[in-house]
Amino acid sequence: MFVGREAELAALAAAAAEAVADGPRVAVVSGEAGAGKSSLLSRLRHDLAAQGWTVVAGRCPEVEGAPPAWAWVEVLRRLAVTAPPRDLAPALAPLLDDSARHPRADVAAGRFHLHRAVLAWLRAAAADRPLAVLLDDLHAADTETLLLLTSATELTDAAVLFVVALRPGDNRERLAGTLAALARRSPRRLHLEGLPAADVERLVGAFARRAVDPDTVAALAARTGGNPFYVRESAKLLASEGALVAVSEVPAGVRDVLRRRLSRLPAPAVVLLRLTAVVGREADVETLVEAAGTDEGAVLDALDAGLIAGLLTEPAPGRVRFTHGLVHDTVYTDISHPRRARLHARVAACVRRLRPDDYPALAHHYARAASSETVRLAVDYAIRAAELAERRYAHDAAVELLTNALDAAGPVAGDSAALRVDLLGRLLRAQARAGAVAAARETRARAIDVAVTSGRDDLLIAAFTAWTVPTPWSIRAYGVVDHRVVDLLTRLLRTPGLVPVDRCRLLETLTHEIDGEADPRGPEAGREALAISRDLGDPELLALGLAARLRTLRFDREARQRGELAAELRDLATTHGFVTYRWLAEQVLSQVAAALNQPDEVRASVDRQLAMADTYRLNEARVIGLGAEAALAHIAGDLVTAQRRYDESADRMRRQGSLHADAFHYFATATLLVTEGRMAEHLEPSRLVRRALGPLVDDFLALALIQSGRLDEARALPVGGHVHRPDYFQSALLTVRAMVAVALDRRDLAPPLIDALLPVRDQLAGFSSTTVALRPVALTLGELFRLTGDTEETARHFALAVRVARRWGAPHWLAEAERALTG
Repeated sequence: MFVGREAELAALAAAAAEAVADGPRVAVVSGEAGAGKSSLLSRLRHDLAAQGWTVVAGRCPEVEGAPPAWAWVEVLRRLAVTAPPRDLAPALAPLLDDSARHPRADVAAGRFHLHRAVLAWLRAAAADRPLAVLLDDLHAADTETLLLLTSATELTDAAVLFVVALRPGDNRERLAGTLAALARRSPRRLHLEGLPAADVERLVGAFARRAVDPDTVAALAARTGGNPFYVRESAKLLASEGALVAVSEVPAGVRDVLRRRLSRLPAPAVVLLRLTAVVGREADVETLVEAAGTDEGAVLDALDAGLIAGLLTEPAPGRVRFTHGLVHDTVYTDISHPRRARLHARVAACVRRLRPDDYPALAHHYARAASSETVRLAVDYAIRAAELAERRYAHDAAVELLTNALDAAGPVAGDSAALRVDLLGRLLRAQARAGAVAAARETRARAIDVAVTSGRDDLLIAAFTAWTVPTPWSIRAYGVVDHRVVDLLTRLLRTPGLVPVDRCRLLETLTHEIDGEADPRGPEAGREALAISRDLGDPELLALGLAARLRTLRFDREARQRGELAAELRDLATTHGFVTYRWLAEQVLSQVAAALNQPDEVRASVDRQLAMADTYRLNEARVIGLGAEAALAHIAGDLVTAQRRYDESADRMRRQGSLHADAFHYFATATLLVTEGRMAEHLEPSRLVRRALGPLVDDFLALALIQSGRLDEARALPVGGHVHRPDYFQSALLTVRAMVAVALDRRDLAPPLIDALLPVRDQLAGFSSTTVALRPVALTLGELFRLTGDTEETARHFALAVRVARRWGAPHWLAEAERALTG
């Protein structure tokens, strides 16, 4: 029975009218459990359908074992009945057809095309009559459901109303990005509070089926807070046991009210309700009949008792559903663990016979059956369910499923090491696709350990070559080399008769492990990986080989060669739809432009990178783009914007579980403070970071001490002792060291610094990375030559610094260089 909520219905009706008149509208309905969100959406659905709307609804399952993106699967399959997708069907196959297989393709491109197809279909479906899309229980949504919602609400030219319902206190972190995206559409926000006293009286009277005195109504209203579900359950208890029990003898918690009502049902009905709860929030009668182990009549009698008691409803012929998640949870949690396991095993066996392709349900039930007889099935169905999740780009769901498979795999008989390496490889790929690079690296380390313990090189090769997902950022901590991993890779590469594909992937992995180090094996591995990939005839492996070679070329000193390879990678990636590689090529081209002093091309390239990151939802690429925007703002003298971009970038990195977030934020902030002469403010952070990162931070700490007036402490540091990696940050780190050398009159440090910086004299320090920048290298060289007494080279480099600063439009560095030149 629907009572009250007239104002909320009127607001939703107004939003619907606006959608018809002016295009898509969004409404967000929020409220605690039992507040009536689902009832409101059901009433809206009925009203809009009566007005000629096409109305499709989906629910985000609040129980485990549900297929990924299920709310959209429900929405789109219901929409297909009235508005078939026609030519969009192939692109929509991951959501419309559980058995569909999509070809191997770039994950970002595949997700983009799927989302564009959903958008196009919604627009087409709304062409003839307005369309309403209702999504319930959004707080329980998986990531892909939320991403699809964000994409769908990008519609601007169709009569579509989106209404979502959620509990505001649940999964706030996961919902934050989606709600922020919805906020840009100025949604109508409806928060459902408790019903007013008059509506409580109407609801109590309807369920009690008799007149109820005002004092009892007031007591029930106070105990339930006007929550419609709580009111209904208390009213049912009132009808069966009287006012004294309903308002005084039963504890206030609705679960206790439900338990009181359950205790009054016949024992067979309670047994059947427990079995139903194990199946899930909703169950088909056929499964219950088969799993109950009794005759069909007894099952139907028990279901009738649950329906009459108002604990179950019939959402469709042959299906039953608990009236509320709280009813399901109460029944399920009251089942003992041993009994639950046995019931899950029984349900799994029935589902396997009746719906052998329902992999998510089978994975869920077998994982909880917890017996030696079902463990292999638990692993097998978890893998199949994870593959389904991957086809729908629900990588976080795949991660959870594969994690469960690993937990279950221990007792599996046979080649357990091979099984674990295979599962760990699947898991790390899912983690990498989900953007959890740090977690993926830890998973790879586990796979390596299993392979090493087994003493089998075939498993070790499998562990190292499992990472097939291109990632924009480094997969290891900055400046930290895992020598064990490098030694293992080096040994495997000496294995006679290695398959070329495996050799190519092992070489590419080696380039990751010694990226930026002064190790000749890195460039050698990059060259060989590229050479092999050119002979294999596989565009994806050629992209991998090009990326490996690009990684091993000096950003600051081999820019032109990097530019040629990046252009080749860009063309290859564009032809074959490799979005991540296309973004990588664009990033390299911006780094090349930075090294060659082409400011307009850097800015244009960064804009293209950010557009790709936003279009294809490349989270790591977005983080890197923010860093580039920060560095460009720093160069332009807008240090406030630069700090804000760096803060946002680091915050996103932390939320993604990045290995680099804190270290990057420290260094990036330090570059701004160096420019402003405010490193004294960074003294304590520098001490803390030095404890974590060691002598890498010595130069920054020394500069902070100098600017704090602690010269003796600065002199006590081993400045110049640490050898910086010859990578994209080297010129920035050496610039800080040079500033320390000049401030402390350390002439002994000047010659090696000059030798290291002369090859990049016409660049901005550190900006070949495009993520951080410091003053022109020539300005630092001028100061070093002045320290050595070479006046001719001093003047020459100060003049060069003026030209570089002017070219980049860097007013603060231009003024500093001009003062140095005329001083």
